[in-house]
Amino acid sequence: MVRWYSPAHLVSTGWRSVVSEIFGQYADQRIMQATIDGFAPEVMKSVISRYDYADLRQLSDGNSVWFDYVADLGDGFDSTYAVASLISAPQLTLEGAGTLPAPKLLIMGGDQVYPFPTRQAYRERFAMPYATALPPAADGGWRRKLFVLPGNHDWYDGLSSFDHMFCKARFGHASENRIGGWLCPQHRSYFAIRLPHNWWIWGADIQLAQYLDAGQILYFESVAEEMKRHPTEAPKVILCTPEPSWNYDRDESLQGEDNLATITKIATDAGARIPAVLSGDLHHYSRYHSAETGTSFFTAGGGGAYFSPTHYLKDKRTITTATGESIELDLRCKMKDGERTDEPSCWPSRGTCRRLSMSTLGFPFRNYGYSVALGFIYWVIIWMFSTTPYGGKTVGETLLYDPDFHWWPGIFLLAPLAAATNVVLGIWCLGLWVVLYFYADNEWGGKAKAALGTLHWLAHIAMMIALYYAVSYFSFWMVETAWPQAREVLQNLDLRTSPDVRELLRTIVIFPLTMIFLGGIAAGFVWGAYLTICCFMGLHCDQAFASMAIPDFKNFLRIKVEPNKVTIYPIGLRHAPRRWAWKHAKDRGLGDSGGPSIVTSRPMRPELIESPIEIRVGDLKRPRPRGSSSGV
Repeated sequence: MVRWYSPAHLVSTGWRSVVSEIFGQYADQRIMQATIDGFAPEVMKSVISRYDYADLRQLSDGNSVWFDYVADLGDGFDSTYAVASLISAPQLTLEGAGTLPAPKLLIMGGDQVYPFPTRQAYRERFAMPYATALPPAADGGWRRKLFVLPGNHDWYDGLSSFDHMFCKARFGHASENRIGGWLCPQHRSYFAIRLPHNWWIWGADIQLAQYLDAGQILYFESVAEEMKRHPTEAPKVILCTPEPSWNYDRDESLQGEDNLATITKIATDAGARIPAVLSGDLHHYSRYHSAETGTSFFTAGGGGAYFSPTHYLKDKRTITTATGESIELDLRCKMKDGERTDEPSCWPSRGTCRRLSMSTLGFPFRNYGYSVALGFIYWVIIWMFSTTPYGGKTVGETLLYDPDFHWWPGIFLLAPLAAATNVVLGIWCLGLWVVLYFYADNEWGGKAKAALGTLHWLAHIAMMIALYYAVSYFSFWMVETAWPQAREVLQNLDLRTSPDVRELLRTIVIFPLTMIFLGGIAAGFVWGAYLTICCFMGLHCDQAFASMAIPDFKNFLRIKVEPNKVTIYPIGLRHAPRRWAWKHAKDRGLGDSGGPSIVTSRPMRPELIESPIEIRVGDLKRPRPRGSSSGV
């Protein structure tokens, strides 16, 4: 799994994120994709009919069509390959659902690789697991179709690597664009797939949560016009977006539009019903339901990335449609034995997630490189603090040797005085506060953010001072123990009896090494304790669980589309096999087209997260326009 708190990853990912935010809107890959196609009416007619699988013989199983939805993969091999193996299996047998056939269509909902996209990362973290799980057919051809949406991580290089991996069809290489047994027929980073009975799957690309570009809006408006032309059946749309915007509190001052409302309005203005909205981005399973419209909003980001918790999810959420109407969403809609209960529809349970969050206290041992970096900062600040002049001595000499100095409460006066006297020390301390302020979660507003950042900063300052005492006395003990041996080694030197050498050994060697490497554990513990406490309050949950890189609790959706209803099977995998649990398949070598070349020594045990969610088209309603007295 990606070590998100690795200093190298933090610097690289942070830099790419800043660059993509600044230049992404000025070098929008989507504009180029649309421009190559052109915008003439006769061209658009061809463009919107590219993915027409309305013929029942193409993707269907009898009178129904199956497809899978998975998002947030390409983190660790074990978790990514486990989900890929379940998706690629000829069938899945689940308690409460029976045997589900393998679909011929797979939708990936965003973030196919972590921590940032490169062609090599796509090959190693995405293509290799999926090509291994589903090799090409015996004749070398494709077995199933694959459509992919980009997430924010896919956009970190301006969509360049994503475009190379998935959109070669735009250059006439659709038949060559294969990943094992998967065929990628995409031309753009968004799509509209036509299924039998006027069912459609729309996948929207919102770039970095900014906006839908003009070319994309024109594309979906043209698709909407095509949907209305069906002679007998009203259009039905399953909508896929890269982020669950219903879970995020939006700041009205943000540049980004309400992309969900925009794309939904295009569909509903064409008379479409929307039974389900699918998204990833958050690495867990949850489902909100709108009693007013009948639509279910799924978050299924369990394709392989580190697990993120569910206990901070709110029971009630409100979204605003493009017509200005507010629609309430309810998390307490879990299905059990075919009946709706009043339990939260999220997995794992909130209690499980709270228990798992306690593991964040092990932060320094899982993220030792980051903790050592904190220890280095501790040492620099303590060194400047202890060498600051005070009353004819240094602060360090006052703290350790002055019998008249009472550390309580004197330290609360001495520390600010030292920071005010030593300008460089003051700048370092202020810089640390600024970093921790911007790191703090702003979910509760600016004042709470400042309070969190300040308390986190004070905890580190207090730990630094405590460590100064502890490490100083430890270094004294060490030098007293080591000095006799050192004196024998230095017996031929003029300084062999000088106390300066002993003090030099203590201050230049023992103290900094102890402070950086052992003090790093204490610094990491402060960071982990901060994340643990905040996560219990519903803050910093993603950062807390990212530090643990949990490969378990994976999920994806298997969906059955019938003429007048859609049934969604949320499938969970509680434990992903670890590296030692994989083995080469019997009598098969890598690349054998007969089946996956890597299998588990023990069978995986997928399960239904909740009872299948059956949504009938007749139960769906479109949002009421503002000022309307009844639904349409």
